[in-house]
Amino acid sequence: MSEKLLQLNYNMTLDEISEGFKLFWKKYQFKKCVIYTIVYAIALVLGIDFIIKNHENFYGYMLIGISVGLIFFNWYRPVMVRKKMLDTISGLAEENYITEIYSDRIKITTEILDEPKEKENSGEDSKEEENGEEAPKESVTELFFGSDTLDALENERMFLLFVNRSLIYIYPKRCLDKESQDKLRQIFTEKAIL
Repeated sequence: MSEKLLQLNYNMTLDEISEGFKLFWKKYQFKKCVIYTIVYAIALVLGIDFIIKNHENFYGYMLIGISVGLIFFNWYRPVMVRKKMLDTISGLAEENYITEIYSDRIKITTEILDEPKEKENSGEDSKEEENGEEAPKESVTELFFGSDTLDALENERMFLLFVNRSLIYIYPKRCLDKESQDKLRQIFTEKAIL
């Protein structure tokens, strides 16, 4: 059994989730958006060149319209995704998180505190209540150092843990005392992910 190095208990606000998403996008998607914008800008310049050479050139106007639309969509899409994600999260139950960091892995437990809506009683729900059982209200995720692609980032408000360039975990500093922050920073540095 591996040694537990640190345990963190925390929750997140919508502002922290929004900031975490922005930092995630900046770290992994910004360069791709810049490259696509350059490609679309080249197509835009070609469209303008077609029109300058022949102002009745339909393909030049079409190329300009498509290029401008793609440039706009390229930069507006992350904003739409963030808004949709925050709308979805704001309607969900309040959650607390417990992160246990061991020498070989990170175990993250999500505890659901309040259900957003009461479930309608069905035959199965009634049977569970009679037996004194409740539906599980927590989920556990384990990430392994070395096998999962982990990366971390720290700013003045939070630590972010990036998993396989597709998932983030946010550790707000407002929930961590100075000793926990120093220990988390030390662990991430020793594991070469910060």
